[in-house]
Amino acid sequence: MTLRFDEFELDTAHYELRRRGELRRVEPMVFDLIVHFAQHPDRVFSRDELIDAVWAGRIVSDATVASCIKQARRALGDSGDTQIYIRTVRGRGFRFTARVTQTDAAAPEQPAPAAAPTHGDADPALLVLPLRALADAPELVRFAEALAGELSSVLTRVPLLRLSAQSGHYLERPVAPTSREIHEALGVDYVLEGSVQAWPDAGAARLRVTVHLADARAGFRLWAETFTLDGPVSEALEAGVPRIIAKLEPQLHRAIYRTVRSLDGERSARQLYLEASGILALQGWHHESFSAAADLLRRSWRLEPEFALAAAHLSLVRGLGHRFDLMNDREQAWAEALEAAECALQLDSMDSIVLGYAGCALADIGYPERGMPILRKALELNPANAQAWAALGSVYLAGNRPGDAVVHLRHGIRISPLDSRLSIWGAVLAMSHLVLGDHAAAREQAELACQRDDRCYMPRIVLAAIHRLDGRHDLARQALDDAYRIKPDLTAEQVAALVGQKHATRLLAL
Repeated sequence: MTLRFDEFELDTAHYELRRRGELRRVEPMVFDLIVHFAQHPDRVFSRDELIDAVWAGRIVSDATVASCIKQARRALGDSGDTQIYIRTVRGRGFRFTARVTQTDAAAPEQPAPAAAPTHGDADPALLVLPLRALADAPELVRFAEALAGELSSVLTRVPLLRLSAQSGHYLERPVAPTSREIHEALGVDYVLEGSVQAWPDAGAARLRVTVHLADARAGFRLWAETFTLDGPVSEALEAGVPRIIAKLEPQLHRAIYRTVRSLDGERSARQLYLEASGILALQGWHHESFSAAADLLRRSWRLEPEFALAAAHLSLVRGLGHRFDLMNDREQAWAEALEAAECALQLDSMDSIVLGYAGCALADIGYPERGMPILRKALELNPANAQAWAALGSVYLAGNRPGDAVVHLRHGIRISPLDSRLSIWGAVLAMSHLVLGDHAAAREQAELACQRDDRCYMPRIVLAAIHRLDGRHDLARQALDDAYRIKPDLTAEQVAALVGQKHATRLLAL
């Protein structure tokens, strides 16, 4: 079936949305939502009716529905303000207003599938298979379906990762195909699958979720882990998604990075971007990694000047480098961060990742009043944008709103992948607690941030400042020595950038 309205065309056979013939990438559930609206123009649907129709009655949060509505509007060039196609009917739901024509003619016979693309020929693709409930209990089945849907929704935040829309094809199969068979059929690079079972423990209601990530092309399992979730289904879903994503996302970054690094010949703009993203995720936020990532992102943007994501990420790296004095060319870093952020926002002001990077960069180079609304918009578009949550918390701390900083940083860390960025975010969270006067919480977060990355000096500076304020001068000197071990050329300016001039002067006097 092909559905057409205005400049848009929905091809339900190939799961494609096109505008004036140009393919527009959308997340699978967003595509299904647009199709449902287009099949029923002018009809008002409540949230519950949308959940029944699009999510097949699975347990999904209001935030997930709202996020999909926003992404659908964005894909159609719409917004919550203009509401050209998807209108909010106050108190009732949503209505699709376009005039739609439908073609039911059978699609032409397709040629035999071409050989699956080699790694690196296109953006990496992931298929999230339906999780299998290991019992026929309806509640367990609904939880398994809801968990797979929520994981797919959050994974849309991984830059350039394409999520295959064909997971439902495998839903009713008694025996799931191997990852290699799925690669040969669909050309996806990675497959996520797993199972859910009830796990009674001393009378408490528990669910046990096992998740596997496989390299579909090679047929090898890359990662597997089992999670035990407490409480009723709704609480288990809310707690389980960030726990699984925290472990899964770094494994995806590692797999994509290794693939890109193994490619021969000249890399495309997107491959250079993926390599830079992998360096920052896996090697941590340090002088060396920032310099290497900035070079790759610069080359990526030069190859594809319309690539907003490369410009935005470059602005983030250079902006953070300027703020924490991690770049040898600090003034040039300021200028490049500003130019890249402005260009990224001109290229794409409706992408949550682009907004999160650019908004953070603008705040870091001295424009917090400009960066703050951009970061809020990033979260409105995608509440799962952990980087935007943490960046907004950092802006609140700089604006002397430590209470708001703690709330935003804690949430950003909670929903973030477990990688090296948490060391820096944890250092900023510790400073927020310190400004509030809660030394115990500040010390706990600083110690945790040190634990998260042995190569990051920043939380060690914050921990040293906390120990000095508590009168533990020996421990303060130990933490400071550890910072100098990591960064022998540590300057007074770099210390002051973290804890302020007053704390830095007294700390270095030790």
